[in-house]
Amino acid sequence: MSSSDESAGRGLKSVERSFAIVEYLDGTNGATLSEAADDLGLAVSTAHIHLTTLVETGYVVKDDDVYRCSFEFLQTGGQRRDGMALYQAAKPELDELQAQTGEHTNVMVMERGFAVQLYKSENPESIDDDASLGDHFYLHLTATGKAMLAEYSDSRIAEILDEHGMPALTEDTITDDEVLYEQVATIRERGYSINRGEHFPGVCAIGTAIASEPDDALGAISISGPRSRITPERIEDELAPALLNKKNIIELKIRQHG
Repeated sequence: MSSSDESAGRGLKSVERSFAIVEYLDGTNGATLSEAADDLGLAVSTAHIHLTTLVETGYVVKDDDVYRCSFEFLQTGGQRRDGMALYQAAKPELDELQAQTGEHTNVMVMERGFAVQLYKSENPESIDDDASLGDHFYLHLTATGKAMLAEYSDSRIAEILDEHGMPALTEDTITDDEVLYEQVATIRERGYSINRGEHFPGVCAIGTAIASEPDDALGAISISGPRSRITPERIEDELAPALLNKKNIIELKIRQHG
């Protein structure tokens, strides 16, 4: 290996370490230098160099002896989200759908094989999994995730499952790929997916994909609430028609402004 290759390798490792520190600080809501070094298995001097650099770049702040992620991430993520055609088209429609149904409404996108929560319109009378904006979810256990999977070919679904697996979060989580493929076939036929406590106990959701072209999806929208209210009868008579209507409106708005 040449000296330049060795330098590049060290540089990449250094970047990886900095991001590991950022993820650690995010998960712990802040830590001291010694705590970060101990928990990450780093020399104190190494941890100090990374933390100092992150503070200088503005992505980490230091309050007394505690290091925390800064709001720079909020600005970066917010600017990316606000510039997305999907978000611009979906937000007002989801706000209206939330007021109409009395349940939470959501829009998600897929990134690196995960569903990422982009926006949630909340109703104080409803409940869901209390997930934060930007949270990542396995596709097989959410209504939005399954709706997006249904837009892809079976071979692409297999690639995603091979990479990420099908871990269970509740007793109702689907962990059998054959069962998932059966659901995907149903979703393709009727146009929407259902999650019955598969991600969070007691919460039900229905989702539908916002499609762009064959074997792809811009994202997905959903209605979520307590299983006691999201009944099969209500889904068929009220919620699914309302959700599919918003899907059509959002897709039309995106095409008109594309």
